[in-house]
Amino acid sequence: MDYTCILKSGSHRETWTGEIILLGMGNGWYEAETNGRGTYFHILAGRHKYGNYLCIPNHDIGCGLSDFSDIFWNEERISSLMRKVDAVTVAAGLVHLPAMAAGQLKN
Repeated sequence: MDYTCILKSGSHRETWTGEIILLGMGNGWYEAETNGRGTYFHILAGRHKYGNYLCIPNHDIGCGLSDFSDIFWNEERISSLMRKVDAVTVAAGLVHLPAMAAGQLKN
């Protein structure tokens, strides 16, 4: 599934297309591949007792998340661990995981 990524910096706004593919899911977790602007991410994301988490093993990244729909908070959290453009790609893709898992959106 393709989605739009938007990086805002002051009055400057940059957009590009990201792609996310749901690889697997279970009770409260998702495995997916996403890419944007030439960078690939293997994502493991889900819920734990105190919130949500994100692991990106191919970039040695892991962190806590807000709700998957909270792009602003997740983008800020993820950008402390990777380039801002990559954090935007990942955070914007996470939004779509629950709907994809429910069969509402196609890969």
